[in-house]
Amino acid sequence: MTDKKKDNVKCVCHTPWSLKAISFHSDVKGRLITLSDGGRRVSRDESSFCHGLTFSGRPVKTEEKVRLRVERWDGVWHGALRLGFAHVSPEHTTLSPVAIPDLTNSPLYAAEIVPEHICRPGTEIEFWLQRNGSLRIRSSEGRTHTQPTTLNPKWPVWAMIDVYGQTTAVTMLGSKMKRWIFTSRSCPALKHIKHTENKETQKIQQQMSTLEQRNLRNHHLDNTDHKAQDCEECVVCYSNAANSRLSCGHKCLCTPCAMRVHMKFGTCPLCRQPLGSFHPYDC
Repeated sequence: MTDKKKDNVKCVCHTPWSLKAISFHSDVKGRLITLSDGGRRVSRDESSFCHGLTFSGRPVKTEEKVRLRVERWDGVWHGALRLGFAHVSPEHTTLSPVAIPDLTNSPLYAAEIVPEHICRPGTEIEFWLQRNGSLRIRSSEGRTHTQPTTLNPKWPVWAMIDVYGQTTAVTMLGSKMKRWIFTSRSCPALKHIKHTENKETQKIQQQMSTLEQRNLRNHHLDNTDHKAQDCEECVVCYSNAANSRLSCGHKCLCTPCAMRVHMKFGTCPLCRQPLGSFHPYDC
């Protein structure tokens, strides 16, 4: 497609039921990664096979298929693209040389290796998180791979793209999601669209940052005076409404804090009972 035709591509991000524009994250990327084409393309310096970790600029929905095209590869290296998702926002992720196993050692991250033979220039690949928590990858050649993960499809996730090994450049083609009898689509971040985080994403990131800086074990309350009434504010961050009901019956955490407590500690901060689950609700 010529540059002129690219500029004339119709934006679908402002049509009814469309998905928000999606691009690579402009601020969080591996040290050998360069962004271009309005945030739609990432390239890794070919001096190394690693340090090519990138993320989506916004959270993606369950069953939202993130679409990529491999643009360039270098046969000097072994291995290829790694794709997955992260519960932790890019801003709060400690960047490592590779996604597997550096990040995937944590249950908050999941990624799979894309075979080398389908990572040739021009190949289009889409990947998504299924409702059962599995990661699914499909190539334009029709090859499909499904891998169970530890991710919770009800929690926020960001797409994670590790431009690894032979793969040295990737373009974001947008995303799509099946809705009943039609399909919602997203543009990649076109040049006339400036990517900004929505308020909901900023709120999640702020909450996660606050949670990381606190020692959760210092915030549990005396269980003699909490049984009679539900908490009005989260007992971990003390800044958001407690809108998640824990399996023990307490409603004392906001959803982001409940997510982190469940994954890292597994016990209620009030009664210390093991947590089997938690369920968000409207205050």
